[in-house]
Amino acid sequence: MTTLIHPLLADAIDIPLVLVLGLAVLVPLMLFEVGIEALVLSKVWRLPYGKLCRYSFFANCWSLVAGIPTKILNAFLYGEVLLRQDMPGFFARYPFAVTIGSLIFFLVTVLVEGAYAFRWLRRNQFELVRRKIWLGVVLANLASYAVVAPLHYYLTKPTNEIREFIRDARWSSHPATKIIFTDAANGYLKAVNIDGSAAETIMPVAAKDYLVSADLNICLFRGKDGNLYLYRKDRGLTNLIWKTDAHFRMDQMAFSPSAELVAILTEYGKNIEVVDVKTGRRIYQPFLSADSPSYDISLAWSKEETRFYVTSDKKHFVTTIRPKLRLMTETLNNTNTPEWNLTIETINDTNGLEILTCYGRISNEGSWGGGDDWGASFNNDKCDGLGAWSEPGLGSSLRIYREDQGRSRVLTVAVNPGLLHLGSFYFGDVAFLEGCGECLFQANDYIYLADIDRKRVGTVTKGERFILLTPRYQKHL
Repeated sequence: MTTLIHPLLADAIDIPLVLVLGLAVLVPLMLFEVGIEALVLSKVWRLPYGKLCRYSFFANCWSLVAGIPTKILNAFLYGEVLLRQDMPGFFARYPFAVTIGSLIFFLVTVLVEGAYAFRWLRRNQFELVRRKIWLGVVLANLASYAVVAPLHYYLTKPTNEIREFIRDARWSSHPATKIIFTDAANGYLKAVNIDGSAAETIMPVAAKDYLVSADLNICLFRGKDGNLYLYRKDRGLTNLIWKTDAHFRMDQMAFSPSAELVAILTEYGKNIEVVDVKTGRRIYQPFLSADSPSYDISLAWSKEETRFYVTSDKKHFVTTIRPKLRLMTETLNNTNTPEWNLTIETINDTNGLEILTCYGRISNEGSWGGGDDWGASFNNDKCDGLGAWSEPGLGSSLRIYREDQGRSRVLTVAVNPGLLHLGSFYFGDVAFLEGCGECLFQANDYIYLADIDRKRVGTVTKGERFILLTPRYQKHL
C-alpha cells in the first residue's frame, strides 16, 4: 500500500520512535500477507504451503523495495490531484486519489512478485504453465489487498472534526464583510466580500506586504523585489519609494493624507526619511542613537499633511514637516535639496491624537521570515473567551479553544492524511469575525471561513495575506 509523502518542516522528528512505529506496522502486515498469499498459491499452484511461505516472504520483500519509487510516483499523483485543490476539493477527491494510488501499487506488486515467481519456480525446479503462475500471483495479491487496502484507507485517511466542507461561504452571517488579500497566482491586491460578491482588483501589481487607505485608493506596498512602492488606483501610477535589501515591517512606513509624502523608519529607527512621491526628493533625519536601535518602533501619519507620529519603546514623538528657507546658491544652482525639514518633539499624552485611517498587515504579535517571504504574523486571535491558533510544522492545523476553561478544545481543522497523520496543508493567518461564531483562516493558498458551532468550512477565495477593515489591522501608535 502507499501513503502520502509530506514536506519535512521545522518540527523535530523522533527517528527511533518513527522506526519502532514502522516496525510495529510492518511486521504483522508482512506476516499476514505472507500467510494469506501462500495459502492462495498452495490452492492454485498445488505446491507445499511451507515452501510457498518462503517464496511469499521474499516476494513481498522485493515488492517492498519496489514500493519506494511507487510511493514517489503516488506522491506526485496526490500532489497533482489533491494538494492543488482547496479543502472541499481535497476531501471530495481523496477516495478517488487513494484508489488510483492503490491500483498503481497493486500493479507494481503483481509485476514484481510475478517476475520473482518465475525465478523461484525455475530455481526450485517446479514446472508450471505461465498462465497458472500469473493467475496465482494475481489471486494471491487480490486476497491480501481485499483486507489490507480498506484497512490502509481507514488508518491513513485524514482525521477531522469538520462535518461539512462547502465550495463557498454564502451561508455566512457576515456576507458583506470585505476581505483584502493578495492573489495566490499573480500577487495582485484584491478585495471580495465573504459571500463572493463585489470582487475587485485594488492593485494590478504583485505585492508581498501592504498598507491601504480606507477608500482602497492608495496602497503602500512591498513588491516582489523587496522594495517599497506607492500605488494610486485613481491614477494607475506606481512610484518607487525606497530601493532596499533590508527587511522592514509595514508599521514602520506611512503615507500622508494626500499620498504625496511617505515617511520611513530605517535601520530599526536610527533614521527617519520623508520622500516626496512626485519628485523623489527625500529628507533624512537621525532619530535614535546608533548604539540603541529599537525593534519595537512604529510610525503613523496624522490627519494633517505635515505631521506624523513615532513610537519607540513606549515613548511617543511628533514629527512636523516645516518649510525650509533655501539658500541663494541652492536656488541659482537648482539643486535637489528639499524645501522642508523635520522637527521632532516628545509628546506625553497620546489620547485624542487623530491618526489617518488606513489598514494593513500591522501586528505587534511577532514577525516571521525566510527568504523573500517575511512580515507580520497573524497566526493567533482572541474573541470573547475563545482563542484561535494555527499550528505550524508537521502538525499544522487550526485549533480553536476556550481560554477561560483551561484551553479546552472547541474545534480542530486539519488536513493530515497518512499513517502518522502529518499535516499536508500549511495553516497561516486566522481572524475571528464579529460575534465570535465564525473564523477566517488561510491554508495552502486559499482563504476559508469556519462556522465554529456547526463545524463546517467554506472556501471564500484563492488568496493569501488577507486583512479585514477592522481595528485589528488598522494603523495606530
